[in-house]
Amino acid sequence: MEGKMVHSAGILLLLAWLMLGFEVSKAVSNDSILAESSRNESHGEAPCPSGWIAGPSKTICFMYNGTTQSWNESETSCRSYHGHLAALTSLAELNFVQDLCSKLAASKECWVGGIGINASNSVDWKWSDNTYDWNTTIFTVATSDLKSACTNSSCFHSYNNESASLCTMLTNRTTSLVADKCNISRPSICMLVAENRCQHMHCHKEYLIILATVSGLILFTTFAVVLWLLVYKRSKRRRKSRKLSNLAETALVPPSWKIFTREELRSITKNFSEGNRLIGDAKTGGTYSGLLLDGSRVAVKRLKRSTFQRKKEFYSEIGRVARLCHPNLVPVKGCCYDHGDRYIVYEFVVNGPLDRWLHHIPMGGRTLDWTMRIKVATTLAQGIAFLHDKVKPQVVHRDIRASNVLLDEDFNAHLMGVGLSKFVPWEVMHGRTVMA
Repeated sequence: MEGKMVHSAGILLLLAWLMLGFEVSKAVSNDSILAESSRNESHGEAPCPSGWIAGPSKTICFMYNGTTQSWNESETSCRSYHGHLAALTSLAELNFVQDLCSKLAASKECWVGGIGINASNSVDWKWSDNTYDWNTTIFTVATSDLKSACTNSSCFHSYNNESASLCTMLTNRTTSLVADKCNISRPSICMLVAENRCQHMHCHKEYLIILATVSGLILFTTFAVVLWLLVYKRSKRRRKSRKLSNLAETALVPPSWKIFTREELRSITKNFSEGNRLIGDAKTGGTYSGLLLDGSRVAVKRLKRSTFQRKKEFYSEIGRVARLCHPNLVPVKGCCYDHGDRYIVYEFVVNGPLDRWLHHIPMGGRTLDWTMRIKVATTLAQGIAFLHDKVKPQVVHRDIRASNVLLDEDFNAHLMGVGLSKFVPWEVMHGRTVMA
């Protein structure tokens, strides 16, 4: 069962990782498509950032920068917004940017991205982003210097004699695109290609949200599975322990045991008369036979008087011992505690203690042959095995000897004195233990 659960947990984790991989691949694929697409291939409106305005193609965003700066400073400023100075590739874009500059710039003049490059006996023009070509055919409103390479003498002479380079700017005059010294300060127009915005981390918001969500799902799933497995294993151990305890308790069905009064014990044992004394060691107090009102015979074991054990402790221990129910244990019928005098009432076993049959054969009895001895040993071992293996926690007798093994009419062994070590000093028990 546990293997199946681990397998299921593995499947859940695998599905979560596959989901993460799919979402990440999807996000990266979308970003790659956007980055590689041409700005003219998209017909949807560009999602321009705050402060930017979509141009005529809907894929280009423009922004007016009102800070008066040189051309180089303006280009640097546009780069800080992940764009560049405007590169104009159509008359529609030129008119759009010119209108934007005329509305916002007080001087009606704005830097755009064209810059002149000094070549051999000429000046070549290019856009600052190095991506878009310089298309002179569309600039019908540009000065003659910008329509082709600067080859006339006045243009080239002006360019070579000036300490500053030539850059392009927009005006609201008839000639809207003109060249001027790059070190002059004026406002500028920045351009941003919408598809390229996602090359920067701030454009990956959706991807990051997906990544964070799926990662959180994986962590939560992993934690939940691990926690569930831990709880399951713990509950499994508890169920197993409870099952073992129940098995033991089925063998520990509490019999009806009684708390006798001293007067009742005096009555059933004829005031503990010598005629009712059973053969055994008297160091612990002696054992007497008795007859209950229902006619059943019992053996009353009197323990030495003690002031160390209280009544509650004595009754608690007797109750625990009385619950031990096995065919090869002598059942406890009850007990009595009277001002330090303690008595344990056992069920009477007919043939008495084993030591009588080993050392002093009773009158009319016979010597135990090997078959009977093996039977005694086997049944005694069953009782001991019950105490050691079936009872939780295990019970240790501590005083297994021939006088504590009683034989019934079929010579089955019954172990007596379970728990007696709680009530009898160790020195007394050790001193009376005899090898059978």
